[in-house]
Order: sequence, then C-alpha cells, then structure tokens
Amino acid sequence: MKTIGKLFALALALLVTTPAADAKKKVEPARINLELPTYANVSQRYGNLDYGVRINVSSDVRSGDMINTNDLPSKEAADFPQVYMDYSLTQSAKQFLDSYASGLGLKVGSSAYSDFVLRVRISDFRLRVRDYNLKKRVFSSSAAAVVSWELYNPENQLVISATTSTGRGSANTKEAIAHPLAQAFEQALAGIDWDRIASQLKIAKTAKQEKNKEVEGMGNSALEHTVIRWNIVSRPQGADVYWRVVSSTPDVANTNANYVGTTPYESTEAFDIKGLSYNNSGNVQIEVSCEKPGYLTQRKRFNLRQAIDQKEISAKFNLVKEEE
Repeated sequence: MKTIGKLFALALALLVTTPAADAKKKVEPARINLELPTYANVSQRYGNLDYGVRINVSSDVRSGDMINTNDLPSKEAADFPQVYMDYSLTQSAKQFLDSYASGLGLKVGSSAYSDFVLRVRISDFRLRVRDYNLKKRVFSSSAAAVVSWELYNPENQLVISATTSTGRGSANTKEAIAHPLAQAFEQALAGIDWDRIASQLKIAKTAKQEKNKEVEGMGNSALEHTVIRWNIVSRPQGADVYWRVVSSTPDVANTNANYVGTTPYESTEAFDIKGLSYNNSGNVQIEVSCEKPGYLTQRKRFNLRQAIDQKEISAKFNLVKEEE
C-alpha cells in the first residue's frame, strides 16, 4: 500500500509541475532555407564577340533588412520563420550572372577575354509579409529586388552609365511564403540589358556604326580596322613620298612628315591616328608630299572623311624641274 501511495504522489507531482515547465520553455521560430538561383537556363544568342566580360557584384542590403513584418501583429511577427541562405546574396548573384552571361554566349571570367567589366550593385532586396496566421491558415507575401549596373571598357572608361533593373514576386501559401525573394532576384538580374552589353563587346564593321568612338591605339575601333588603299605615282618616278596629319580639331594632333617610300607607291594600311573618330574626321586632313632632287616639292591634301568613305588615297604628281 505504501508503494502504491508513493507512485500516486509522484504522478500527481508530475501533473502539477509539467505545465509550469512547459510554460517556461521558449519555442524558437521555424527556419526557412531560401535557395536563390545560381544557375540560368538560357539559350545562346551571341557568338563570335571580340571581347569578353568580367562581372563584379556588390550589395547595399543587410541580411537583417531582407524581411519586413511591420504589417503583422507583434505576436505573429515574432512567430514568423527565420530566413537564411546557404550562400551570401553577392555570391548567389555572381554565380547566377556568370551562368546567365555564359549561357547567352559571352566569354566570361577568362583572363584572355575579360576586357570589359560589368559592375552590378544590389540596392534593394526585401520580402514584405502582409499576412501570416498559422491558426487561420492565412498567408500573403511579396518581394522586390532592385539592381543597378554599368559597363566599363578595357581602359576603365564608362561606356554604359548606371541603369536600373527591377524584379518582383508574390506568394499566398505557407510553403512558398519566402519564395517571392527568389522570383524577384532572378527577374531583376535577368532584366539586365544583355543586348546592349553584347553590342559593346563587338568591334563595329564600319566607322559609321560607331561615329563617336575615337582611336585609342588598342585595336578596339572600326577605324583601326578600316583598310585604306594608297596609290601615289609621279612623273618622273622615283620621288620620295611623305605624309603628315593636318588637324583643325583639338581631338587630333598635327604630326610631322613621315617618309613612307618612293613612287610608284602602293600600299594598304589601316588608320592609327589617336583621337580620330568618324565624326571628327571631316576636320582632319592627310597631306601627301612628293620630293625629288632637281624638282620642286609638291603637296596634296586629302580630307579624311572622304578617304574613309572611299577607302582610298590616290594621287599623281607631275613634278616640275627647278629653275637653274
């Protein structure tokens, strides 16, 4: 009897103390693992680009600011699951952008081709939770992502100024309550103007297609690949041929005369005149001189805009003997 009495007393004590112990036990909020896409399934649409691109990603977003539960009552806000990611926001964005650009056909990340730099900054990335009630099974959330991007050429010159791309997402089920972040993330990064970027990675076929691009001596302009045919003859033959730049624009400097050969002089050469562009070529001339002992020096000037369009500099010099 004494044993039965002791067991009954112990059971009664457990019934009394268990609820109190449970009340003191703190229940931690659930955790949601947010998986942001790091791989892009896109079809290749660019090929044979002359330059590649290196992608740099930065972020202004703090992890504590990603979830906005201000619309929820305090208890529901406290019960909202903790959202965490296996990779940082910048890591995920870098992997996704590298995959996206590679899938399009761009040359990405190789030291042999990474001539242009795409700088991407994540300025906003947040989830707004409007309803979250487990008992009533009411769930509603939306997300927004904002990125800005700009492109620099190999000389670290800005060729596409800062441009904004945005993304949005929404959900109304508990299982996908944080998924709008992934939707907004992918939409914002995929919304970057890749056609515009690809156009910069290709050397134009003609100078007219890049009227404002100046020759820098790097071989990255159409003018430097525009072949001009030279055909200089004289009567009598055997005269020395010189040429120099005569410029009326501050973009292009005047030069001293350079010897190129003797008549008949035939050659095909590309322009490598620093500062020259198609637009300012109308203010630049090439002066060709013919010199031969016993004869007067003769000079002719050619407008570079006309020479570029015709792809030719051709002249005949009828030399005149000096008076004795």
